[in-house]
Amino acid sequence: MYTIENSIEITAPVATLRTAISTRDGFRAWLAADTELDTAGRFTFPFGPRAVTLTLDRADDCGIVMTCVQVQDNPEWLGTELAITLTPLAGGKTRLDLAHAGYPSKDECYERSTMGWAHFLLSLAQYVTTGKGNPFDSKVTAAAPTSAAVAS
Repeated sequence: MYTIENSIEITAPVATLRTAISTRDGFRAWLAADTELDTAGRFTFPFGPRAVTLTLDRADDCGIVMTCVQVQDNPEWLGTELAITLTPLAGGKTRLDLAHAGYPSKDECYERSTMGWAHFLLSLAQYVTTGKGNPFDSKVTAAAPTSAAVAS
């Protein structure tokens, strides 16, 4: 099994980042504009023809852990675990470490996800520092098909 790992330092407190990575409105602002949260507490993130549903297994000031429990046109994600760890730093900064584990191979999905996480972590940093992230938005992508390949 393979893991995508990425880290970023963001000038924002842990509490701000925790909200951004554990709530529907937070995810909508930086990850997927059409994020849904069902009554069972599962988050569904649509990315054009693909979608993934994750359970929020843990959320606290140390970060989150989520497990992918359902997919649409994205079978490589099923059963993967997403862990985002938050570490407070001096000067009001937070170090965010992302580990997305359980990919069965380093195929096209793995590569697309590696590039996607790099993009979305920058979107998260923008959101918590400026109030405006760059989430995947199916309405914008549908209007500009040339952007779809980059966003997905």
